[in-house]
Amino acid sequence: MNRREFIEKAGMGAAFALAIACTQSCSESTAPSGPVDFTLDLSQAAYAKLLTKGNYVVANSCVVAYGVDGNYYAATVICSHEGERQVIYDYTNDNYYCTAHGARYSKTGAGMNSTGKNGLTVYKTQLTGTTLRVYS
Repeated sequence: MNRREFIEKAGMGAAFALAIACTQSCSESTAPSGPVDFTLDLSQAAYAKLLTKGNYVVANSCVVAYGVDGNYYAATVICSHEGERQVIYDYTNDNYYCTAHGARYSKTGAGMNSTGKNGLTVYKTQLTGTTLRVYS
């Protein structure tokens, strides 16, 4: 193999590696594909915030909140406006909010302003003891 062949082959390998890396990193910014079904043990320190109304955690690409009304809510952390992973639960306004561009969503996922007009994917929740299930 001459020098030119080596560089061409090395370049193709590098391009392939970059394509794989980009595909994997880009998939991180998408909403969960397929059904969502996971549980959170609220007795664990990582999720204990969900025992206090108005708090939220991010788990499995979902924002899980204990609403000020005493119900649990869950939605994707991916904003429908530009795909940013910055959706939070805003306890002051009792709705979802994207910190990137100000999109607002109701707890049912309905868009509440022009940047949130495409809505937000929301999930069902079920509390049994200290186990909170989040599912499609």
